[in-house]
Amino acid sequence: MKKLVIFTAILISSAFSACGFYPYGENIRFCFLNPHNFSYQTYSPFYYSALSFQQSYDGVFSNQDNEKLWRKYCENKVSVADISSVLEGLSFSDIHQNSTNPFLRYLYSKKDIEAINYLKFAKNCEYFNTWQDDPWERNENISKTKRNELFQKAILFAEKSKKATIKKRYAFLAIRLAFYNDDMKNIEKLYSQYFSVDQSNDVIDIWALYFKAISENNPVLINLYFAKVFAGSPEKRFVSWQYFLSKVPESDVLNLAKTGKEKASVLLMYGLHNPDKNLENLKRVYANDSQSEGLSFLLYRELGKLEDWIFTPYYSLFSSSVQIFGYWSNGSENDNVLKILERSEIDRAYAKEVLNFIDSVDLSKVENPNFWKYAQAELLLMTKNYAESLKQIAELEKVLPSNDLLLNNVEIIKALNLFANQTYGNAKIPEVAKNIIIKNKNNKQFIFALGRELEYLGNSDDAALLYASLNNPSTENNDYNFVYYKSLKNSNQTYDSYYNNYFDYLDAVYSPEQVQSFINKVKSLNKNLDLFYRNFHLLTQSEIDDLYDLLGTKYIRQNKLDLALNAFNKLGESYFDAHYSLWEKDGKDNYYSSSKVFDKNPFYHLKYTPDFIPEKEHFKINKISITKKLIEYLTKANNPKEKDRDYYYFLVANCYYNMSQYGNAWMMRRYSLSSIGNFSIHEDNQEFNTASLAKFYYGKALENAQTDKFRALCIRMQGRCENYNYDFIGESIRTDYSSKAEYYEDTRFGQNKYYENLKNKYSGEYEDMISGCESFKAYFKARR
Repeated sequence: MKKLVIFTAILISSAFSACGFYPYGENIRFCFLNPHNFSYQTYSPFYYSALSFQQSYDGVFSNQDNEKLWRKYCENKVSVADISSVLEGLSFSDIHQNSTNPFLRYLYSKKDIEAINYLKFAKNCEYFNTWQDDPWERNENISKTKRNELFQKAILFAEKSKKATIKKRYAFLAIRLAFYNDDMKNIEKLYSQYFSVDQSNDVIDIWALYFKAISENNPVLINLYFAKVFAGSPEKRFVSWQYFLSKVPESDVLNLAKTGKEKASVLLMYGLHNPDKNLENLKRVYANDSQSEGLSFLLYRELGKLEDWIFTPYYSLFSSSVQIFGYWSNGSENDNVLKILERSEIDRAYAKEVLNFIDSVDLSKVENPNFWKYAQAELLLMTKNYAESLKQIAELEKVLPSNDLLLNNVEIIKALNLFANQTYGNAKIPEVAKNIIIKNKNNKQFIFALGRELEYLGNSDDAALLYASLNNPSTENNDYNFVYYKSLKNSNQTYDSYYNNYFDYLDAVYSPEQVQSFINKVKSLNKNLDLFYRNFHLLTQSEIDDLYDLLGTKYIRQNKLDLALNAFNKLGESYFDAHYSLWEKDGKDNYYSSSKVFDKNPFYHLKYTPDFIPEKEHFKINKISITKKLIEYLTKANNPKEKDRDYYYFLVANCYYNMSQYGNAWMMRRYSLSSIGNFSIHEDNQEFNTASLAKFYYGKALENAQTDKFRALCIRMQGRCENYNYDFIGESIRTDYSSKAEYYEDTRFGQNKYYENLKNKYSGEYEDMISGCESFKAYFKARR
């Protein structure tokens, strides 16, 4: 069946990706323009978006022009709501003289049988005013015959009607019935008989012109007619845009437009089809019809584009959500963030051009002067002219009524200005902005943007606090009310690293000193006399504990073991038992936590290697105990008087090995592990991927070894770490993320200087060491 074929075609054409989730489109687009705060809801399908244009989720927007026309017919003595209940809710049988509906009562009181009969006839036609009278398409011929009968009656009633308005309504019903019967010839005939393109006085004229446009063969006229329909009927806007032929030369259509308003309507349609810079179109619409509502909407839409082009890269460090071919196409998604920020600056220059245009406009002649003044204020923000933007905002605050929704948006850009208009090292949360923040604390993009401004200006404490508030579950009230963002540290190799959780961001980006400072800030908030912090967001004790865990982990990454132990000790053994072991979970274990369990002693056991070292000491494994033992064993190994220095160096090396991505104690350095690579922006990225400290301490064990077999074992372990270093270097310089070259393992083995050293110096042990791990136990036992 036709409908099934269409559905199948759409389904097949859908794009599916086998890769994991990566934010794009509306997930990343920054938008501060809340459409509910502006008066352009009738244009809602055309709001700037990373999604394709589509009919509004709220349904077709209607100005109730038909109801208003009937109200005028009734000398304004009946309400629009009462008329709407008849047109939208009542059936044929509900229209009778005993009805309590005021609209029907008025018509019966006036004995307006002509209007009453029209309403009844229109109700009889409703079923046939659709393509979907039968979803299985079984009764098409029956429907067509019945529709033709009604069509003939409508023509007859139109001819007999004495009232011009009723006559026109019958003619429109006939045109619509002809359309659903695919009878384009009769549409043309009836339109020319009862309507005129040059006399579109009411909604019936506009609706009739809509069908006239569909039946037209001349593409230039099609565009002219649909431009007029778009301008005259909000509920026909989306379908008019769909039918509009944007590839028809604009000049050809403008040549047929007779008035400035018509030309502005044509230009509006072409402007809506342009996803790129549209300033020249705006200027031409203004020149032809400065009071056009469509002109104001085009400006609103241009602001939406600029927010995406400027604020999405500036705040999230993602490229803009909509990629314009030829405009952003010189780069790729794996550009480093500095390149992305450069593009953002280019778009600020375009924002200045739009601002210059508004400055040249006579605001007394535009449809909504206050909106244009708002646009000036936001464009001044975009161009970093914060002082002038704040002046414009102050003027707006004086003239806007207190109940004007536009004030909500004014306050948002006011706060952004106040945050950005500070000097590095002296930035704080401005007092004037605090109430605005409280009112908008569920607007995640706004809150994140404020945090990013503070971070850029050196206030990492308050930035982190704002980021932390984004994890409040109570703000999860909108499909797109979340923020994905990157770090300035992202490079080509880490272009796919992004964050939507403040803890993960602090983990990757903040220094230990910044984390400690943030902890101090958070702990002081309960005693802070400033109620803003308590009303905005307070971290729980559990979150503070996690920050101490993070602090210690960061010191581990820096190999500052004493500082790490100090941080871990603030939490105590019970914290780590609950988070990193299979004990004391009260049955609350889950997949995520169980993947972080310390299940092997990192000093004695290596992953994917048969156990070869007797476990002399048994203790519960957690971050505290591992750090303590690592300090203890290092102290012994570094002591010249210790007779087993080689032994302790080897255990230390094992621990460092296990703290890399290849070990069983990777949780000492990371909070998650990927099976497809762990290249990251963490400061110990190289160590985590190469186990270079392990290689160093296996070397120290080698220096203190007393037997050839143990020396061979130490070199063998150094060689294993060297392989990881080879892999890391290759990953660092590889940009196409393709699979490794053929014979990669052989090449790596041949270039491993430690294996070469093993072969040259300990040829007798070489085969045992290289052939596998089975001989490790004997070689370790031969240490003495």
